[in-house]
This record gives sequence, C-alpha cells and structure tokens, in this order.
Amino acid sequence: MKPLKNVYLDHNASVPLCVEAINEMQPWLTGSVSNPSSVHRSGQRSRAAVEKARGQVAKLLGCQPSAVVFTSGGTEANNMAIWGGLGWPPHGHLVISAIEHPAVMEPAVALRDLGVEVTFVPADNQAVVALESVREAISPNTRLVSIMAANNEVGSLQPIEKIAAMAHDSGALFHTDAVQAAPWTDLQPLTISSDLLSLSSHKIAGPMGIGALYVRPGLDLPPFVRGGGQQGGRRGGTEATALIVGFGAACARTRAIRDESVVRVSGLRDRLETRLLDSIEGARRNGSESRLPNTCHMSFAHCDGNVLVARLDLDGVSASAGAACASGVAGTSPVIDALRLPAKYSAGSLRLSLGYETTESDVDRAIHAIPDAVHAVRESGLEVTR
Repeated sequence: MKPLKNVYLDHNASVPLCVEAINEMQPWLTGSVSNPSSVHRSGQRSRAAVEKARGQVAKLLGCQPSAVVFTSGGTEANNMAIWGGLGWPPHGHLVISAIEHPAVMEPAVALRDLGVEVTFVPADNQAVVALESVREAISPNTRLVSIMAANNEVGSLQPIEKIAAMAHDSGALFHTDAVQAAPWTDLQPLTISSDLLSLSSHKIAGPMGIGALYVRPGLDLPPFVRGGGQQGGRRGGTEATALIVGFGAACARTRAIRDESVVRVSGLRDRLETRLLDSIEGARRNGSESRLPNTCHMSFAHCDGNVLVARLDLDGVSASAGAACASGVAGTSPVIDALRLPAKYSAGSLRLSLGYETTESDVDRAIHAIPDAVHAVRESGLEVTR
C-alpha cells in the first residue's frame, strides 16, 4: 500500500521552496556565476539579476528598490535594525514587546547588558500589545520602538500603524519584524508607517539564508556587517545571486496569489479549529480574533505539547509546540506566559500553521489524527506538571 503523503502544518516555521523560486535559481546554481560587483559582462549579468530581484521585493513592500537591503535572513535584518537604530555606539532608550521573536529579543537583552536602557512592554492574554502600555513606556530618551507585526506563535496581529505613530510623535524611530505577516497581509501600510521593516525569504516559500531590511529613504543607518561596501555601503559582503533571485521570485508569487490564498486558507483554518474544539474535551483556542488567517494555536489540558508533536509526526502530521527557533528550550515561551493559561493547559500547546498549498484533504487528515493523538498522550501519562 502506498504510504500517505505527509501533512505539513508548520508553515510559520518554514515554507517549502516554491517552484517559481527553484526555476529562477537553477541557472545561478549550475551555470557560470560571477560577482555582481565585477565590471565585466558576466558580473553585470549577475548585477542585473540582483537588481531585478530587489525590485520584486520592493513591489511586495510597496517601496522604492533603493530602500531594500539584502541580508542573510530575518535574524540579521532584525539585528541590523535594532543595533543600527540605536546608533553607534548604541545609545538612547529601546522599547520592544515582551513577546518578540528571539531575533529581536536577544539583541535587546545584549544591549541592556551593555548598559542601554530597554523597556519590555507586556502583552495581554491574547498576545496583543496594548497601546496604552506602549505610550507609557515611551520617554523623551526613546530612540527606537520595535514591535512585531504578527506573532509567530499564536498569530495575533499588532496595532502597528498606531504604535508607529506614537513612536514618531515622540521623535523615535519605528521598526517592525514583518517576517510572519508577509505571506498573509498587505505590507504597504506597514512599510509606510515604519522606518525599518524586516523580511525573511523562507517564510514566503523562497530559499533559506536570505532576507531583507527596508530602510526608509533618508535614514542614515550605520552598517551592521562591514566589508566591501556592497549595497551602497549599507551591508558588506558579496551578494548571493542564486538566493536573491529565488527570494525575488517568491515575492512575485506572493503578490500574485496572496489575496485568494487568504480567503481559501482562512476557511480551512476555521474548519480545522472548529472541529478540534468540538471533538477534544479540554481544548481551547489561543490568540486574538484579529490574527493571521493561517494560524491555529490551541492548548489541551493535561497533555504535553512536545510529546503530542512527536506522536503526530509518527502519524504523518508535521506541527509544532511553539516557535521552531526555540524548540528544545526548557520551560514555556514568553508568548505562552503572556496568555496566562490555567496550569492544566500551560504545557499542552500546539501550533498548526497552514500554507498556500494546504488542501482540504490535509485538513481532514489533521482533524482525524489530532484527537487520537491527544487521547494517546493523555493515556500515556507523559505530561509536564507545573
């Protein structure tokens, strides 16, 4: 009997490489590739490919190509924004939320340890940052405010445009990590509101190892990576042509199919969520009503989430107990802590994140597999007591 196809419901961790990106990358992986900074014809072909991709990223953002700086991924883009936004040497006051991705949280902690004043704004029990809390955190010394556009664990959307206005009213810069929002929301309003905005290619079905930072025209951001003066001196290092053209192709694909995908995928997500809540006793949904259309985050009483993920993997369903970047780290995440769940739910979180390619059949498989897996984990007695 032919084995069943694996059901991949972990798109918030990474999205499989799309065929458009593969096709665009192929010639640059197998052919003769030159340094885009070289002046000979081969080098200029590489330069033209890089600049075409920069334009594709810019169209997704709704900005001029000159505002796009390629990085090695979302993590570098966030570090570039956080360290650069505070000047060199770093100074002033940094405001971030307490539920940021580690790519923002860890630079902020490092800056705090160096003596920079950092305020971590708490989120409410739906993983949403309250406007009043941000307003109270901002001071005359605030130099940068950084709040994620959409939470990577529970999918809650943040009131970015209003928070950005608060930052600008105080004279501070505003940065948003839009990595998780990019496949599902129109980025132009975020770009218009922000001084700095981070993207990651592999979250929109492009290759891993490439990302971008939007830098508002006129903003003098000190380089985070220094070297040969590439990208107008804003980020040193020879541009990775193959990765960049794959990223550009993924951006073009996202623009072409995002709106129709949002409608279809949100319907599948809602169906999955409703069926699981109806069929599993002691199940609850987490996050706000205003959230990413692909993300279903649930908690199950008396059920260890990591054991549940392992059991589902055996059943051919790929899911996550939380942020993949923090997998294997003991204890609950700051996002789960923010939800303030009753103790019986706190260890039993499951994130199901759908993608453009998710089918009704995939959702049906998950609807049948997850209740059985929850029951099996509960029966096994393998649970974390808190």
